[in-house]
Amino acid sequence: MASKSAESVVLDDLDAQIITLLQDDGRRPTVEMARHLAVAEGTVRKRIERLIREKVIQIGAWADPLKIGYQNYAVLMMHVDLRDLERAAEQLSKMPEIFFLGTCSGGFDIFVSACFRSLEHMHEFMTKRLARVPGIQRISTSHVTRVMKRDYSFRVTIGRSEAPARLRRARRCRGPKMARESRRAPRE
Repeated sequence: MASKSAESVVLDDLDAQIITLLQDDGRRPTVEMARHLAVAEGTVRKRIERLIREKVIQIGAWADPLKIGYQNYAVLMMHVDLRDLERAAEQLSKMPEIFFLGTCSGGFDIFVSACFRSLEHMHEFMTKRLARVPGIQRISTSHVTRVMKRDYSFRVTIGRSEAPARLRRARRCRGPKMARESRRAPRE
């Protein structure tokens, strides 16, 4: 089941291209993006504002935890009394060590990814703070021993097929100036 915030938002090819460019460099100027996409700068700016407002994207800096003082990644899989699931998830989501939390179906009820400054920090978290969360019955933990990939970007496929093939080819093959001219050409 999708999360509550996964409301359907209609995206088109331009939205997908803007998201892709921002995932590559979130500080990329809108003027540069507009030039690359062969659209007006105001169009790009308004699209970004809408994508942020509708919570499709967030723009921010993602620090590498291992470079800012955290030593341990851990995955925690929790079995929770289902009567307390929502309350437990809400309480856990407020803990700063947790950077991902999802409720699940299957072998466990809550899946958590967290970072800790030390094993002592993790011990305190597990034995004192988690003990106060209602409904937790059992926790399985797994330590991440080496991070092989850490990426927060996702390939945007929504809307890719909606743009006319002629326009997609023009943007890809001829560059921004020719793409503008091909858009102005009458339809065949």
